[in-house]
Amino acid sequence: MQKLFTAELGDELVLASFVKDRVQTIIAGTALTLFLLLGAINSPAIIERLNNAVTDAQIGLLPKAELSSLPVIVEVDERSLAAYGQWPWPRYQVARLLAAIRQSEPAAVGIDALFFERDRTSPIEIQRVMEKDLQQKLPLTTVEESLWDYDAVLGQTLKTGPFVLSYFFTFDKSSDNPCRPKSASGAWFSAGDGASPQHLQHAANIACNVPPIQEGSNASGFINSAADGDGIYRKTPLVIEYKGRYYPSLALQAFLTANAIDHFLLSGAESGLVLRLGKSDVPLDSGGNLRIKFPVYGQGFKKISAYDVLTGVVGTNALQGKTVFVGVSAAGLHEVRPTPYNPQFLGVEFHAAIVDNLSRQDFLYRPDNARTFELAISTALGLMLFVGLADAGLIASVLVPCLLVMGLLVFSQLLLANTGIVISPALPVMMALIAFLVLALIKYAREFLHAKQMGLLVARTQEGIIGSFCSMSEYRDPETGAHIKRTQEYIRVLARHLQHHPKFKDVLTDVTIELLYKAAPLHDIGKIGIRDHILLKNGQLTDIEFGIMQSHPQIGADIIQSVATQIGWNPFMQISHQICLSHQEKWDGSGYPQGLTGEAIPFPARFMALADVYDALISKRVYKPAFSHNKAVSLIREGKNKHFDPLIVEAFEAVNEQFRDIALRFLDSEDQRETLLADEG
Repeated sequence: MQKLFTAELGDELVLASFVKDRVQTIIAGTALTLFLLLGAINSPAIIERLNNAVTDAQIGLLPKAELSSLPVIVEVDERSLAAYGQWPWPRYQVARLLAAIRQSEPAAVGIDALFFERDRTSPIEIQRVMEKDLQQKLPLTTVEESLWDYDAVLGQTLKTGPFVLSYFFTFDKSSDNPCRPKSASGAWFSAGDGASPQHLQHAANIACNVPPIQEGSNASGFINSAADGDGIYRKTPLVIEYKGRYYPSLALQAFLTANAIDHFLLSGAESGLVLRLGKSDVPLDSGGNLRIKFPVYGQGFKKISAYDVLTGVVGTNALQGKTVFVGVSAAGLHEVRPTPYNPQFLGVEFHAAIVDNLSRQDFLYRPDNARTFELAISTALGLMLFVGLADAGLIASVLVPCLLVMGLLVFSQLLLANTGIVISPALPVMMALIAFLVLALIKYAREFLHAKQMGLLVARTQEGIIGSFCSMSEYRDPETGAHIKRTQEYIRVLARHLQHHPKFKDVLTDVTIELLYKAAPLHDIGKIGIRDHILLKNGQLTDIEFGIMQSHPQIGADIIQSVATQIGWNPFMQISHQICLSHQEKWDGSGYPQGLTGEAIPFPARFMALADVYDALISKRVYKPAFSHNKAVSLIREGKNKHFDPLIVEAFEAVNEQFRDIALRFLDSEDQRETLLADEG
């Protein structure tokens, strides 16, 4: 009944410990998950950068789609500048380029350039400047009147084709520009259950072209755009509100012009906005931004040099039906908008990429509530892992997070590939990895503590067994008294003194010295196998009796070997075996039981031999009186190179006073103190 009660009590303790560990893990995991959630909420910029980096990599892994052939770029490159002069060109030269493009019958021509100031190379402007600054009258009678103002020339050209002019919105209210850009005549917002237009960018002012050019255009679009926090362009506004009306970007207006669409409709969606262009729906976020699917590595739009257009090198049908964008690509003049896949992506290519997305109806879309969804998934995942794996084994603790991470990556990649919806797995994956690492750390720390506790328990058990053996020895041989404790201390003093000696520095580590200290009490354990009439004899032993007494080292070694066979050999058992078997060996080979000589005697036994003899000399025995410390030192010195290792004797000579102090601390009786100090003044 007692055994049953003890077993049940043990089971209850194990169960209580198991429940305690699980609860602690869940509490720690929940606290960490909430802490990480709070950090993610308070550090949106860092999380956004992480999401962007992961999403960029995922988009790069998508199958490479063929770009639309509709957008074509006419570039003012180095060859064009070499032929027609530096940029900006006179406006009549720009008009000549646009007229040449118009002859190829493009569907639309977007002009990625702003003409804020009047063209100072116009004859009428030169005349005005000369009159103002030099008081000189410059007659223009020799110049055809239609060419007096190059801005007017360009304005007239813009009226003759499907040209889309650029302008720029500003967001400060320092001044009020009366300019009203021309764009799709019908643009309105459809109120619904979804998002409202309040998150659209609301422009305060506008930077237009000079009036002759602005008034000459049939359509125009803004070229506002902004990079993300890392300097990379990933999205751009397609619609901006200005004075109660919705205006399209240059690329959007070029697409509308090319497709003869005179209006567009914005409507609310569950998370963001939808832009209706004819029969096509374009997903935007609540700020009216389109997330652009840029050309990836090795892809690019068709480019034609302005020089080739002006000289007629390209065929008359090269641009027919295309959406053309005119811009500068010459080094040092062009605008660069870095994308995730091209750090030198031209501004004019930026507009072409938008038209490509609109033409192919191939969109990326990140819902406005994507971040909330990612935070919720991350939190649920963290809590699930900490609760589900709190008491899981090694395989489950590794396999489950790995499968979850793979599942998140695969799911988000498939979602992106099949729908274009951008849900970043970065935060959930990071949460899963952190949960895995923290769980591993908690379990490692717990196992470490358990192992440490078990190690302490084993050490205490080991010391208890050693103490039990020693008690048996003392019980059989009561004259030993404090002999066991003193020899332990002697060995430690000797070993520490020789720890850095060249002969011993590789073997006398701190661990080895501690093992020597613990094993020393076992040196005479073999005496429990000696019969009482010999072990306790009050007088000189006969030769036969002495021969029997000499068997105690072997008996002790056999006992240690028997134990080691059951529990396994380890450094402690090996040192204990060496001490038991060889502590009666002598340096000159006259010892027993094997008659070993010199360094053939294991070094633990050599230390034990000197400590054992010193203590025997200062202790009273049935066959001898106790000697003083000085007498013991003298006798051990005489045993150098005979009984003892000379190096150990030299160490003893250096630390002999510590031996005396140890003996004084662990006396067998007060009489022994007087004897020990007898020869000292």
